[in-house]
Amino acid sequence: MRIPTRTRKAISPVLATVILIAITLIAAIAVAGFVFGLFGTFTTTAQVSASVVSCVSKNGANVAVCTVSLTNTGSGNTAVNACYISVAGVNTAGTWAKTGGTDLKAGDNLAGTCTLTIAGNSVGSQAIGSVSLTNGGSVEFSGVWS
Repeated sequence: MRIPTRTRKAISPVLATVILIAITLIAAIAVAGFVFGLFGTFTTTAQVSASVVSCVSKNGANVAVCTVSLTNTGSGNTAVNACYISVAGVNTAGTWAKTGGTDLKAGDNLAGTCTLTIAGNSVGSQAIGSVSLTNGGSVEFSGVWS
């Protein structure tokens, strides 16, 4: 009577290497997806929009004043750096009055005035301007001179 012997065959070293590389790649992709997804969650940006409440041109005093309302719907904070009003197609620096301050936190509203000394504007013409932010962004606004 013959006793059966078991002969075991192992997988080839090449196949084992391919399997290990595949497992490593899958693990690296999973870790990268988690890490970059996590970093994307912690990234904050400010998304600011502007609306004009009023633009008044005081011809006798050569002063133009635009009252602007800023809204930050983003998740990051920013602040007002400067304001500009377009005069004869050229952006001219004005002064931002700190009605509500200069800081614009995430989800907040900020009201302020952009005041500029210029030659009188005609009532009824369009007022165009922008507010410069400390994060490098710029928000444009427009209104009608009254």
